[in-house]
Amino acid sequence: MLAMNSRGRWLGLAASVITVAILLSGCGGGQAINAGHPPPANVDFSKRKALVIGVDGMQYEKLQEAITAGQAPNIAKFHVAKTYIGGIVGSPTEQATYSGPGWTTILTGAWANRHKVTANDGKLRNQADSVFKLIKNADATRRAASIVSWNTINDNFARDIDLGYIDLAEKCNDVDQCVADKASGALRFGDFDFVFAHFDEPDKTGHAVGFVPAYQAAIQIVDGQVGQVLTALHRRQQTHSDEDWLVIVTPDHGRALPDGHHHGGQTLSEKTTFIAINKTANAQLNAPVKDPADSSFNGLYGNATQADIVPTVLAHMGIKLDAANYHVDGVPLTGALGVRQLTAKADNTARSVTLQWRGPDAPSGMPLTIYRDGKQIAQLSDTATTYVDQDLQEVQDGAVDINYSVMLNEIPAAYLARVNFSALVTP
Repeated sequence: MLAMNSRGRWLGLAASVITVAILLSGCGGGQAINAGHPPPANVDFSKRKALVIGVDGMQYEKLQEAITAGQAPNIAKFHVAKTYIGGIVGSPTEQATYSGPGWTTILTGAWANRHKVTANDGKLRNQADSVFKLIKNADATRRAASIVSWNTINDNFARDIDLGYIDLAEKCNDVDQCVADKASGALRFGDFDFVFAHFDEPDKTGHAVGFVPAYQAAIQIVDGQVGQVLTALHRRQQTHSDEDWLVIVTPDHGRALPDGHHHGGQTLSEKTTFIAINKTANAQLNAPVKDPADSSFNGLYGNATQADIVPTVLAHMGIKLDAANYHVDGVPLTGALGVRQLTAKADNTARSVTLQWRGPDAPSGMPLTIYRDGKQIAQLSDTATTYVDQDLQEVQDGAVDINYSVMLNEIPAAYLARVNFSALVTP
């Protein structure tokens, strides 16, 4: 299968790499590409567009090996940083490291306690606001495409397709070259504002044979297809030089050690992912928190998450959501930062919830505002890092979800807390 898939793809690889290098330097860049500059105050956000390329099951460490060996020259042009998937174990955000939950998190910025896609099941439907919906609601003239090798992704977003949030939905039936060709065509000729292109070969090869040379070959093949897509974007920009494209390459999960055949569990290797970005990243991606509140998995939780991709796309496209009713769990990876590492822990006996977060290293002097289910409940100094919500007497008994959002520097962050209060017993 690998020999057939790779046949005919190598001749254009060198040319693709050269073209991609030109493309990335022209799109603004991360550390490995171009330092870039802050956008002017009068930026035309209608020219801001985004391309997210999914590389299913591509292990971070194996990608690094491929980059070192010169087998992934296209992805190597991006700034590549370690991230994590699967939420925080033991918290409401915990989710299995399967593709269904992973891709839904990547396309909603929410964990499975919001989006409800908990398994690899095409009958499940995303319940959170998707990036497609948020873009269309901000501007009905903006167009989005979802072109996938693994058809289940578009099945999980069938409601978005039916409601017109996704203008072009293509299922490629596990044929990655179909994705490369259709995504390239959409970018060159389709006039889209957001494109999601999903490749599956690393995951299929990992399941079939594990971490063997064929897996590294699959990474190399997909890197070449990524190069094809980026070349198409470069050609578009030759005739649309005023467009500013954010490009992200990312997987949905890691793989289980030692052989890489499986995933789905909560191990360091299965939870470890990456985000490759062509823009200058902020501290959320570039400066992981060294002492996260939960130090499990060798401090992995100090890194950015796959939930950060959607708010990064929204920030790039100039889409601002209502902070009081904010339901996106991630934070942007570019531009200004608000709070990060937001968590909420319920004390069911005391009928309270304690919020904790990390603020920026340099205080801005702007107030920090906290909302509960759309209602402002506190305004604090930007140096605050915790808040105890004790005004919960009206919350019904039993298991209840409470949405908290915290706004700082005009950047919101959210967390969906779960409480399970018991009725008060009067002596």
